[in-house]
Amino acid sequence: MIIDYDYQKIEVPQEILIYCDYSTVDSQRNELRYLDCVYMNMGYYGNDSQQLKEMRIRVMPVFE
Repeated sequence: MIIDYDYQKIEVPQEILIYCDYSTVDSQRNELRYLDCVYMNMGYYGNDSQQLKEMRIRVMPVFE
């Protein structure tokens, strides 16, 4: 998948696409919710990219 950011075409890593496919179950890749997930995990909202990578790898328990 390729996104536009600051008038540049940037390829999204497969790891981020798989994570967003999983976390936005019922949305398609052209919907705002999915694109928001991609942009957030690419670090374009000012988030720490290392922390986002750790979040994608770590398993989040639903019930404790």
